[in-house]
Amino acid sequence: MSVETKITFCRICEATCGLEVDVDTDANRVVDIRPDKEHVVSKGYACVKGTRWAATQHSPDRVLHPMKRIGKEWHEISWDQAIKEIAAKIATQIEKHGPSTLAHFVGSAGGAILMSPMFRVALYEALGTRRMYGTGTCDTMNKFRVNGEMYGAPMRLMYPDVDRTSFMMVIGGNPAVSGNTLYHLPRSQERFADVKKRGGRVVFLNPRKIETASSGEHIFIRPDTDVFFLAAFANELIRGGHVDRNRIERHMVGFDVLAEKVAAWTPERQAEVTGVPAEILRDLVSAHAAASERSTPNDTGAALYMATGVNQGRSGSTCFWLLESINAISGNLDRRGGTLLGSGLIDMGEAMGELGLTYDREDGLPTVSGIQPSGMLADDILNDAPGRVTAMIVEASNPLLACSNPNGRLDEAFESLELLVSIDLFRNEVGSIAHYVLPAETWMERPEMPYALQSFAGASATPYIIYADPVLEAPADVRPEWWMYVRLADALGVTLFGKKSLSMLAKIYARVAFTRLGRFLPGPEKLLDGMLKNAGMPGIKTMSRDHPHGLLLPENEGNNFLGTDRVLTKDKKVNLAPAPVVAAFDETAEDFFSEEIEQRERIKLIGIRQIKRMNTASSNSEALVREKTNYAYISSEDAERIGLTNGQLADVRSEHGEIRIPVRITNEMMPRTVAIPQCWGHSKADGLSHAAQHPGVNSNLLAGDGLQNVEPLSGMSHLSGILIDIRPAV
Repeated sequence: MSVETKITFCRICEATCGLEVDVDTDANRVVDIRPDKEHVVSKGYACVKGTRWAATQHSPDRVLHPMKRIGKEWHEISWDQAIKEIAAKIATQIEKHGPSTLAHFVGSAGGAILMSPMFRVALYEALGTRRMYGTGTCDTMNKFRVNGEMYGAPMRLMYPDVDRTSFMMVIGGNPAVSGNTLYHLPRSQERFADVKKRGGRVVFLNPRKIETASSGEHIFIRPDTDVFFLAAFANELIRGGHVDRNRIERHMVGFDVLAEKVAAWTPERQAEVTGVPAEILRDLVSAHAAASERSTPNDTGAALYMATGVNQGRSGSTCFWLLESINAISGNLDRRGGTLLGSGLIDMGEAMGELGLTYDREDGLPTVSGIQPSGMLADDILNDAPGRVTAMIVEASNPLLACSNPNGRLDEAFESLELLVSIDLFRNEVGSIAHYVLPAETWMERPEMPYALQSFAGASATPYIIYADPVLEAPADVRPEWWMYVRLADALGVTLFGKKSLSMLAKIYARVAFTRLGRFLPGPEKLLDGMLKNAGMPGIKTMSRDHPHGLLLPENEGNNFLGTDRVLTKDKKVNLAPAPVVAAFDETAEDFFSEEIEQRERIKLIGIRQIKRMNTASSNSEALVREKTNYAYISSEDAERIGLTNGQLADVRSEHGEIRIPVRITNEMMPRTVAIPQCWGHSKADGLSHAAQHPGVNSNLLAGDGLQNVEPLSGMSHLSGILIDIRPAV
């Protein structure tokens, strides 16, 4: 055995922590994975999802050849046959129903690749379909919609300046377990704790006392009531005069409308439904104001941040509007210690072009950043309208578990498709009913830089860049996703990128890429090298040789957004009162408040992220998943009232479905709240041998789909704060 240590970084979540990987080069196998102590940001930290990746990398269940299902049997086929047959079926469906009949669904793992999105989008644009779905409408698309309305582009992603702030409030997030949403913050607990050491405050609002709360203060808030807390917070700031009038007048519009809309929401009123006492809200506003009132631009500031737990509620977009407005009017937007906009290799706000625009579907729902609502997918497949979805490619995802699936309706829809292709490492639940499964590379088998948010938007509390060569050679019959899309374009006879010469060059390269000739031609590394050099940075050879642990970039000092061309609204000012968002607030806030008053004795369901799971992607890892099932976590107060004991089976019902699941009683839960880890439910996972032995229960069977269960502003599914009843199973 010849062992070589290689330096890389994890691509499982946004933290992108540095790793050292010992590789048996003779056997092409991982021997050990450790945190990289010399990584310029993670500095020796990495969670178990990254350090135990070898069990996934070398799983006996991994798909290593293109597979075709004939009846209930699976057959290994060649790539030429797979590409030819899939292209022919796509062409047939488009001829019958038009280009919109072809859809695509991509998961978060697919978003962690720089190359794949470029060629995926190019193929679908060439075919003339905009049917692009993804897990973004299960977790984050509300932020993109609001960014577009306030800043002029969905990819204007602000991030909290954690290392210099003196007041940080996190709502609906648990960074210690799941990383952060849409920005990079390795060692999050350590860095939150540093805020306290500097004399600042870190506050976590959550219906569950989360793991990250050990590095700050925890406050319970009833699920899906955050909009009332944020409205009252904004109102208190304005009423107390804790706003930066000079910055508002120079760089923002709509302040008077914002002030008018939040005026009715007092600390006392929000307390009626949120459970956050009025005096606590006032104390938080005072602490925020004290941190924000700086004597010089470099004094520490305050930052508010929200994550998936809020995004998945019924008011995800209006919540994010209020949160961003608070950061803006308090003088913390574009300031050290507040929230900042990074500078990356490419300005994604401008580069996304039409993909950044919001355009309506026939049902009136939006498509944000090119992504259609996953909560409408079953309807889009099962309806009888012209152009309905009859063919779909699913890339790096398992939507049957990740998306709302009331009583298994999405299973029914997928099973009805004329063509279903799964591009993945494993034959998961989607793959098991697919017609074809195509084997993809893992993140250890491709050259890479940190994906879009770091490399393109620069959303990192400590700006840096890193490049990593492949750690392992991909198995002989495994291919990268970009290659699959180029080969399909070739077989379908369409022009990529709207340029015949560029399209032909890509097709010729893809034809020979995995032949002897291909070894002598420049590959994906050439594109990554060009991206770095075009941004004025060292190329990949220099990065790999001189900066294997990453290259620190100049600190973001702020004051580089407001008053510049980076604000992409027509008047170059931040819009504090976007008409569609304000209208949504007007239409829903009072009604939702009345409903909360009526239903405050009802129990609500929320999700949980787990340290040893990354949605569905880690479910088949024997090194991570040991529990046979997930549990419904419930407070001791609720358990006693309902008559539940620890470990007892309970029936959980919503208006959309019913599941049976064992309970765990804990004092970490807010009363009238139940938490169930999402993306379990592998009872049908015949291609996932370990997951099938640890199936658990799919909580998304309790979530609704269709127009009534999709947020109209962003297309987000309602996956958190669902009203339920829970009783002992009989």
